[in-house]
Amino acid sequence: MEKQYELSTGILECYPLYAVFHFNSDFYDLEEAEELTKIIDSHYRGRKCVVISNREMAKTVNPIVYEKASSKSVVGIAIVSNNEDVKFEAMEEQGLFKGAFSYFKSIDEAADWAETVIGAY
Repeated sequence: MEKQYELSTGILECYPLYAVFHFNSDFYDLEEAEELTKIIDSHYRGRKCVVISNREMAKTVNPIVYEKASSKSVVGIAIVSNNEDVKFEAMEEQGLFKGAFSYFKSIDEAADWAETVIGAY
């Protein structure tokens, strides 16, 4: 791991090709998305990355965050959870992100996918 950040909605662990966001809040709105985007773009300045969102429980994600809080660095998003409600949320969110997007049941699977996505750039 390169660095860890504590955000208002969770812990962000930055690795060379991807960042794991341990999402621990009930909501995710524009203010929270801008906080994450600012840190991601600062940490990965000049590099591409994938964000792996580790979600144990279903969350309320404002769809506007995908339009208004876009990152220069993020080329992919992976949602990780064993919760069926989160899987449904991920399917809803997939159409909102203009880039690689997938759902996984483990961080290791998502990390392998992230390396493949970054390898395509």
